[in-house]
Amino acid sequence: MASETPFAQSTYEVTDSNDNTETLRDFSKHAVALRNVLYQGSSINEAEFHFMENHFQVLEMAHLWWKRKHSPPMKSAVLR
Repeated sequence: MASETPFAQSTYEVTDSNDNTETLRDFSKHAVALRNVLYQGSSINEAEFHFMENHFQVLEMAHLWWKRKHSPPMKSAVLR
């Protein structure tokens, strides 16, 4: 059985466009709050650092997946 960290959170599926908009607004608010904390130079412990790094990696992977899925075809593929 996998151990849970105190930071473990459940995920949920977003199916409605309004849910997407609300999720993006919430993300924006939290990103600004995180930016403000980091700009203050507050120290964070190792667990908080790894927690933050893991979430940035998950976000980056999701963003790259989304870009691949929604980007237009490359010109070289169209010319062939």
